[in-house]
Amino acid sequence: MAEQTQEVPIQLAADYLVVGAGAMGMAFVDEILTSDAAATVVLVDRYAGPGGHWRRSYPFVSLHQPAAFYGVNSETLGRGGKSLASGVEVIGYFQRVLEKHIASGRLSFYPHCEHTHAKEFTSSVTGAHYSVAVKRKLVDATYMKVEVPSMRKPPYRVAHGVKVVPPNALADISSPYAGYVVVGAGKTGMDAVLYLLGLGLNPDLITWIMPNDAWLLDRGNLHPDGLLQTLGKQQESMARSESLEALLLNLEADGMLMRIDESVWAEKYRCATVNRQELEQLRRIKNVVRSGRVVSIEDSQVILEQASLNVAKQTLFVDCSANGLSNRPIVPVFAPDKITLQSVSMCQQVFSAALIAYVETAFTDVDMQNDLCRVVPHPESIDDYLYAVRVGAINNASWGKHLPKWVRNARLSFRSHIPTWRLFSKMPKMAKLAPLVNKNLQAMTQQREAQKAAAK
Repeated sequence: MAEQTQEVPIQLAADYLVVGAGAMGMAFVDEILTSDAAATVVLVDRYAGPGGHWRRSYPFVSLHQPAAFYGVNSETLGRGGKSLASGVEVIGYFQRVLEKHIASGRLSFYPHCEHTHAKEFTSSVTGAHYSVAVKRKLVDATYMKVEVPSMRKPPYRVAHGVKVVPPNALADISSPYAGYVVVGAGKTGMDAVLYLLGLGLNPDLITWIMPNDAWLLDRGNLHPDGLLQTLGKQQESMARSESLEALLLNLEADGMLMRIDESVWAEKYRCATVNRQELEQLRRIKNVVRSGRVVSIEDSQVILEQASLNVAKQTLFVDCSANGLSNRPIVPVFAPDKITLQSVSMCQQVFSAALIAYVETAFTDVDMQNDLCRVVPHPESIDDYLYAVRVGAINNASWGKHLPKWVRNARLSFRSHIPTWRLFSKMPKMAKLAPLVNKNLQAMTQQREAQKAAAK
């Protein structure tokens, strides 16, 4: 019997092996190749091209914040100002960025490949096995585990014959249903509701299962011309708020935050963003079910954690329950031979990835690199929001001391969109409020910890 021989891996070499060509991976690669003119990268992804979850999102998806702050530093996305960008535009944009860097001769891209072990990966199409001699670091751009509904099955039992679809399928509806049930209250759920209403559907035919209420950001404040005023209002609210509850209510009174139902206290904060017109549309849905998460969907009935719901037989269920950017355990961004991409600025993932890449090129001490890149996990609860604000303030102070020029000029940075003279005009007042803000944030944290301890 002939002895079976193991296939010899194809040998590659590069300074960095980046696993994941999603938005964060692309922002990192772009900055590392821009900041270090000699760097080389091998980029691996399981999909056919760059863009990550954008390739699996629903056809009517778009950015929730202005395109001015999204993408990579070296390439403008969209028309600027308040304009957003569709999912199709985003995918095409990342493809152009990829091709630009491939043309430089310093980036090699391997699509349809699975990272298997350390510095090795395998083609899902040919079965070819690759081994990379990494001169500097392995970069994990998949740690955030971005997930959209089309990437997995619903996390609850579905009886045979019940029609449960991801929001992608809404674009292919060919006949009306007796009713529509949207499962999930995050931004995907909001998008599904807005899409159905935009088609002219009677809001009374929509049931919205909303396990948790969340604070929403007003997109009208998140544009280049309004950023300084927004940042100023946030700081003023923090300076006059002595509890987290008071802070959230003050931010709402100042027009910074919103709730779908102002009579329901919101315990969640996920950086979901809508404008005032969209909020009014969402409020047209009166069949809102707040009885916990779905346990199972049976024939003509939905079993929830705290109740059950009867529905018509010809009902379409739209599963929007994927967590998107989940709150992942914090691990150090920098290790001697590895970088794990995570957010270092609240809800600004691509900016975070680009900043991490710059820190990699500008500093060599791992402890210093991690001090500059304290992780700010994607928030889920109002306590996560409080934590993110506190750590974000520490990071911003460090960046102002050690890399102010980069932050000032980086396209993905909010600060780069604020005229210097306007920023300087606000600095004295912001500096005056800073000690009180820090004091209040610390007091809020202690209060919340005491409340949690008392509740146990």
